[in-house]
Amino acid sequence: MRWNRSHLASTPGRCNKVYPYIHIAGVSTTTYYLMAGLAALAGYAIAEVTLRPVLSRWERRLLPLIVEVLAVIGARLLNAILNPKAYTNGFHVWTLEYRQLSLMGGLVLGLLGILVFCLIRKKHPGKILDAFVLPCACGIVILKIGCFLNGCCAGKKTTLPWGLEFPSNESMYRVADPMKFFTGGPHLVHPTQLYEILGAVVALVITLLLKRWLGAGGVAAVFGGVFSIARWIILPYRLLSYPKYILNTMYPIFYGSIAAICFGYAVGSFMARRRKKEESNESTAPAEEVLFEKDAGKENSSQN
Repeated sequence: MRWNRSHLASTPGRCNKVYPYIHIAGVSTTTYYLMAGLAALAGYAIAEVTLRPVLSRWERRLLPLIVEVLAVIGARLLNAILNPKAYTNGFHVWTLEYRQLSLMGGLVLGLLGILVFCLIRKKHPGKILDAFVLPCACGIVILKIGCFLNGCCAGKKTTLPWGLEFPSNESMYRVADPMKFFTGGPHLVHPTQLYEILGAVVALVITLLLKRWLGAGGVAAVFGGVFSIARWIILPYRLLSYPKYILNTMYPIFYGSIAAICFGYAVGSFMARRRKKEESNESTAPAEEVLFEKDAGKENSSQN
């Protein structure tokens, strides 16, 4: 196995030696495609395990596959809505090529697919959605590692000590920033791929910490809400070729709406779990009182 390194030695600064290609047994493939495939396989395998308590064998094997297909379709559709200018020169929405994708579109359509599946199979979606949190988080992390190694999806210019140069992203710089407002000079930019990995990890950790207090569906809601907030925070540092009204208005509203819905559902699941616990405690109290009264009666009769 051999990685094909790409860097610009003549350019000053902290250059990330990207690895856009990998060679295995004489076969060359792009790192981006390889990591996307690994993300799909890992997500499928983990989902098959986490879904065991709630779905039958054929259901837990079919549903992750449906979700992954819908995720790719949703990612392409959202990107086409946000960036229609990218679909020219023979590249169409239905082109079977793994590029021009928007992650949140994939997450949203995948979620809708799960809800439709639950409606058809008459399943409560809460526990099923919770079971997809770990596969989703792992998939996002692996995908973004692929972006980092490939040098794509990097951010705007920065002077921060962790800024990196991504030489294979030169074409993206020219399209998104033709006047070089954000990438003039050495292209030391925000490694937003790593930011998104951090966002997914933080969302997963917070979810696991709150899991014991949440009802069915609350785990997925917390993860979705925290990750949406993370994407919202990262948005100003990303270098995107979308129109300004999308970056300054539509995307913030989109992320904010998802976060509000998710956190609202999480609070509801917390209250429902708490109420159920209180009702359970109340239902056991009368039995204890009756038992006590019977015992007291026996004591009185023995004294007589």
